[in-house]
Amino acid sequence: MIKIKFFGKLRERFGKEIICNEPFENLEDLFNFLLEKEDALRKLKEHLLFSINHRQATLKDKIKDGDEVAIFLAPTGG
Repeated sequence: MIKIKFFGKLRERFGKEIICNEPFENLEDLFNFLLEKEDALRKLKEHLLFSINHRQATLKDKIKDGDEVAIFLAPTGG
């Protein structure tokens, strides 16, 4: 089981969190799984930040059963 938590605008679209029982090798596999549910994420990909168990991560980082993944939009300002 992997807990996927969403923050900011992503929370409006996906809700606070999803529990997923699918086996994923890395964050990219998980992201592709989410794209199947919500293709609009594709446009946001370059603006997303990820963490695994509260540590910043990239799409190539491995994930395993019991991990908590957080996905949020990079902060912007101006």
